[in-house]
Amino acid sequence: MPKKKSNEPWLHQASGFWCKKVRGKLHYLDQDYTAAKKKLTKILREQQAGKSASSEWLDASLAQLCDEFLDDIQARKTEATYTGYRSRLTRALRSLDVQPRVSEVTKRHLSKIDRVLNSSGKYSPTTIRDTIATLQTVFSWACRNEYLTDNPIRDYEKPAARERTRIVTPNEFQSLLRGADVRFRRVLLALRLTGCRPKEVRTLIWEWVDLDSGLWILPDHKTITQQRNPRPRIIPLPAPILRLCERLNAEPQTPDDHVFLNTQGKPYSKDCFCRKFARLRRKVGIRTKAGESLVLYSNRHTFGTNAAGKVTDIELAEVMGHTDTRTTRRYVHLNHDRLRDIQRRIQDQS
Repeated sequence: MPKKKSNEPWLHQASGFWCKKVRGKLHYLDQDYTAAKKKLTKILREQQAGKSASSEWLDASLAQLCDEFLDDIQARKTEATYTGYRSRLTRALRSLDVQPRVSEVTKRHLSKIDRVLNSSGKYSPTTIRDTIATLQTVFSWACRNEYLTDNPIRDYEKPAARERTRIVTPNEFQSLLRGADVRFRRVLLALRLTGCRPKEVRTLIWEWVDLDSGLWILPDHKTITQQRNPRPRIIPLPAPILRLCERLNAEPQTPDDHVFLNTQGKPYSKDCFCRKFARLRRKVGIRTKAGESLVLYSNRHTFGTNAAGKVTDIELAEVMGHTDTRTTRRYVHLNHDRLRDIQRRIQDQS
């Protein structure tokens, strides 16, 4: 005789939530067992009464759907992922004068977000694109989890992300170092000398630092899902950064502590990281050139450009953590001095 299915929730160890799958949809109920049982009973009653979850959510506000999505992300993903989604969704919702119901959302709402953010002059095309893409992600998630049956904004054509071409000149970098506080100066040096992504430096913890081998070993990184055989990202440390880590390691800390801390002795958030660099850039008088401002990521582009020609494409891709050398080539830009040198060599040979 087949075993009768249990209506008891089960504990998801990673998040601490009691969970239950109902009609193919996994519900993260509550961290308290009694509250979880009550929520599960309500869900089952709604199913038995034939109440459609999709019709219920069509009448909800867009903000409520976003909150539901964020609750799911917070239960399953890292704090950094949750914070990033929350920041982008907050930006999107603030761009709308009136919060629509879910059933009212159309592509014109995305068009308005695009227009408002673009006209503010505060956001790059890449930030605007990511903001719109996150709202599309919410609707895709809602359809996948049977909150909704249709995604009305799936095919909206997002603005193109800006391809970065600007690098940090030696004079600009020295100006940034002189203007930065001692803790942020460490961040700038780490970015410039390792070629790491800003997030890799910002989220680095001591557990991932191998001082004996002179390496940072990141178990989770941006391209791990693209690898056929996933492996950690290994970052060899230049001598100045190794010495810096050795000095910082002399201070009391635990494996879970962050290596790079702000002036309050706390980890940097993504927004704080970006805002601090923007203030520093204005403080030292580095202006926009050809419509492009220096950003933290410019240090990674500078690293790739300076290394080009000194090592093979495959070697540079390995150091920068790319799975494809075509990605690495996007980080290599010919600056004015190198273009002039090419021109001189052409003239000398003619």
